[in-house]
Amino acid sequence: MSNHHLFESRFVRDNVSIVDAVVRALQAESAALNDVLDGLPQPEFDRLTNCPQWTLAELVVHTADSIRLGEFPAARAGASPQEAADYYRRPERATDSYRQQNVERAQVQTRDLMTHVSPSDYFATTLRRTLTTLAAADLGHVVEIKGVVVMRPADWLITRVISVAAHGLDVALTLGRRPWTTNEARQVIRPVFVSAIPVLC
Repeated sequence: MSNHHLFESRFVRDNVSIVDAVVRALQAESAALNDVLDGLPQPEFDRLTNCPQWTLAELVVHTADSIRLGEFPAARAGASPQEAADYYRRPERATDSYRQQNVERAQVQTRDLMTHVSPSDYFATTLRRTLTTLAAADLGHVVEIKGVVVMRPADWLITRVISVAAHGLDVALTLGRRPWTTNEARQVIRPVFVSAIPVLC
């Protein structure tokens, strides 16, 4: 049994504590990133990042959009939920077209947003709305995520913790700062990375 399946078994036995751990991890990791972005001079957001073609502003907008919560329809009856690592096993993620669509989407979104809000304010506002939604959400039922995978929202939320942590490293590299990945995030990310090692290697 993989480390992530052990994590899922604990999820089934002790639903509240595991869900709470994932929510706390998202909150802690996002708050750490928000602290870095808050008050950052505007010229810093024009820096090119180590994510090809993105400025820091575009990277921050992409990261904020990655934690936005939409309405997830219930999965069809009898559908088996996938684990968080399966989100990264989707073959389209390895294609140039998938990556380019992500790049262009963030660039267009940033151009539209920057006329009336800063990247840091957009991230902070998105985080507050997401945490408010999570406070009333049922994260244990099985849903269809973006028409792509069937999983529990709690497992999908782990992928959002990974998104914020990974892009937080990108921000740290761009600004020349020491990485700040939180203990809360590492605890929920580690089992997914172990499970996904064959995909990442």
